[in-house]
Amino acid sequence: MIITRQISHSLHLLKWESRHRDAVVIALLWAMALVSALARPLMPIDETRYVSVAWEMWHAHSLWLPLMNGEPYADKPPLLFWLIQSGWSLFGVNAWWPKLISPLASLIAMTHLYRIARRLGYPGSQARLAPMALMAMLMWNLYSGALMFDILLSACLLGAIAPLIAGQLNLRKAIISGLWLGLALLAKGPAVFVTLGPILLTIPLWRARPLGTMGRRHLALALVLGLAMLLAWALPAAWLGGRDYAQDLFWGQSVDRLQQAMAHARPTWWYLPWLALLAFPWTLWPPCWPRLPRHRQQRLAWIWLIGPLAIFSLISGKQIHYLMPLLPALALLIMDRLGTLGTPGTPGTRLPLRSRTVPLAIALLGVTALILMAFGIGTLTRATLSPFGALALIAWAAIFWRQRWAGMSQAAGHLALGACVAVLIATQPMLAPMWSRYDVSAPARLMARLEQEGIPVAFNGNSYQATFQFAGRLREPLITLNGTSADLCRFQHHMPAGWVVGRDRDLRSLMDDATFAHAFPYRGGQLDVIPVSALSFDRQPLACGDQSPAPVRRLDQ
Repeated sequence: MIITRQISHSLHLLKWESRHRDAVVIALLWAMALVSALARPLMPIDETRYVSVAWEMWHAHSLWLPLMNGEPYADKPPLLFWLIQSGWSLFGVNAWWPKLISPLASLIAMTHLYRIARRLGYPGSQARLAPMALMAMLMWNLYSGALMFDILLSACLLGAIAPLIAGQLNLRKAIISGLWLGLALLAKGPAVFVTLGPILLTIPLWRARPLGTMGRRHLALALVLGLAMLLAWALPAAWLGGRDYAQDLFWGQSVDRLQQAMAHARPTWWYLPWLALLAFPWTLWPPCWPRLPRHRQQRLAWIWLIGPLAIFSLISGKQIHYLMPLLPALALLIMDRLGTLGTPGTPGTRLPLRSRTVPLAIALLGVTALILMAFGIGTLTRATLSPFGALALIAWAAIFWRQRWAGMSQAAGHLALGACVAVLIATQPMLAPMWSRYDVSAPARLMARLEQEGIPVAFNGNSYQATFQFAGRLREPLITLNGTSADLCRFQHHMPAGWVVGRDRDLRSLMDDATFAHAFPYRGGQLDVIPVSALSFDRQPLACGDQSPAPVRRLDQ
């Protein structure tokens, strides 16, 4: 009896230690993504655009209607913008809160994923591998620190799926699922159903217990609730935004885009080569490669992965981040495989618990960075890459190369941590010089000073994406020019005291005296902020009229 109690106590301690060890690993993985998000600036064009939309809504007190450059913005629903403004209401307007939204959404997504794994019938020790596998994936890790819609959408989708997995679909579960579905629709619109549709249509294939008549009614209720939440925003927003905005919102952003996408700008197979990169480091570790489903609980992940992937592949308009909601399904498959290998007596448990390919890939990345620093390709040169970071990456690969692991769970955790440390080294020390070229705060501050002096400022180039509005806390949208010399000439004629913001490659040939330009490193080139009166159009066929330009001066004079 005493021996039995001792064994039971030892097993309890072992489970306690395993549970907390896994929790620490997941927390460290998440913390590294959080540090990466806070350590870099908001990136143009996407991140600066979204935070600027929230800023314009905030400044104009336009809670219901997203705004960009003073006009209604129909490209995205408002959930992300509302979340940004909610944080500003609590903490004041700042740049750090928007950077926290995706990491927090990633944390919520991992919690939902663990619940899904448990409800599919996996034990807790195995279910904890799912969020670990997800957080370690290269693309999920990177986007967990990006102010984008994809991680937020994935978190809401997982929240909508979790109540549907097991047991009776009662009213409470239906309401929870419907609320999360509504948030998903408010995050990215009807595109949600590309992922959710195949899952709902195949419920009899993967659900252990049939829904029944009442369950189907509750499922319909969840769908109606989600759609009602979307319409509760969309209908008033369409009325406030006017006819053109309503057409873009209800038709242009769905039907028109789908029709234009059928031009097959990218081939059907375009996503397939990216899958290996999406799932790094797991793609380089054969023990975790998924196998075809043999049991009912494995079917959901395969349907979740294959069905939406096929639909996304048939739509010509392709972006790699569209696949983000599919990565939780891949994490479930990896978890299932790792759990199978970790079971004593199953084939494959005697495989060596180490990985050579992952540290080799990390070292190769560091060596490639050193080569690019020596020879340079495009924007990847010694000016944008740090040799210290590249050497640190190679050193970490050498340390990682020597690691051995005692069991499958430990191997998965250490592999995930090793890969994420490599990503942190690559995105921070190694790429640190490049981030300064994507920081728009310096030119934005100059534009704010111009705005305070009442000087009109124009952006020279097509499709200005509100890049500087939030960084400069600008209260008025920039005047937008189409990038032609004729439009610049007209701006000089009508607003001779105005200033122009544009790429150096577009403005350099028009400058009488380049010393009047405030130059800033910007992405792959240089950004100039210059008085329009310092530009000369003598060599242009279009005359600027007889009006004399204002005296030319730099702002610091």
